[in-house]
Amino acid sequence: MTDDTRPAADTWSLARPSARRSLILCAIGALLGLAIAGLGLFTAKGTRTSSVPAEDVAVVNQVPILMSDYIAQLRALYDVSLGQATPAQKRKALDDMISEELHVQRGVELGLQSDTIEVRQSLVGAVEAQTAADAVMAQPTEADLRAYYDKNRETFQSEGVMHVADHVLPPGSSQQAIAAALAGLRAAGPDSAAADRIAPRSAKAGDEDEFYFAARIHLGNRLFSVARHLKAGEISPPIALSDGVHLLVMQQNVEPVVAPFATIRDKVLTSYVDSQSKLLTAANDNFLRKRADIQIATGYQ
Repeated sequence: MTDDTRPAADTWSLARPSARRSLILCAIGALLGLAIAGLGLFTAKGTRTSSVPAEDVAVVNQVPILMSDYIAQLRALYDVSLGQATPAQKRKALDDMISEELHVQRGVELGLQSDTIEVRQSLVGAVEAQTAADAVMAQPTEADLRAYYDKNRETFQSEGVMHVADHVLPPGSSQQAIAAALAGLRAAGPDSAAADRIAPRSAKAGDEDEFYFAARIHLGNRLFSVARHLKAGEISPPIALSDGVHLLVMQQNVEPVVAPFATIRDKVLTSYVDSQSKLLTAANDNFLRKRADIQIATGYQ
């Protein structure tokens, strides 16, 4: 009986040689070897399917961002520890570190070296400056500038100034009490002492001229949105808030004025170039991120 016609039991018997058994075992060994090699290839450090090492917070093109550096970044930006940082703070800190590493790697591509903190900072600045230079070289037409000016008129207006008194009646004041207070404030006119006797003045608005941004902070958005449309000597309708009924008495209101294009053309040009530079920088960052292999540790995405 030849080896090919032997019973299957004889093939696996170790008491006698078998060519078929040898071939089968060799095939199994080869398949196991390929499986182990494939597992090592796709889980080796630096490959896309590899997990981020415990000592790193992210890996950018096989370059690690150390957890210790990340914690130091949180402390420098927000003066908080890793446990105290909010999710938004964590994302911002990590995003900045990834952008910096991408810029450094781009600088190395251009033939520079990065072996010290100072050199890394210079590389980041050089890459950003190169992007900004493209915006500076692309000089806009007059039509471009005017379109930008028209779209961003608030950017080129003067800062408004107001002097407003915020008189407050108790919460739930009756319509008769509110009407009496309004009549009294109109009769008091510019006499602030008499007005204060009619309705106490809130500490939200100071007894002085304030820029619009300061008045918005002190009054809050609701009261400011009413105050900005009052003219000198006018009194607002009653505004009911949780702390009481507010009556705004405007002493002076100098509204913002948009400067004519011809007088601030240079300022418009500078602002235009700056905005284009930011757009190009954002586009460059997006390009670098798309082509990069970025892995972020679980819990920090």
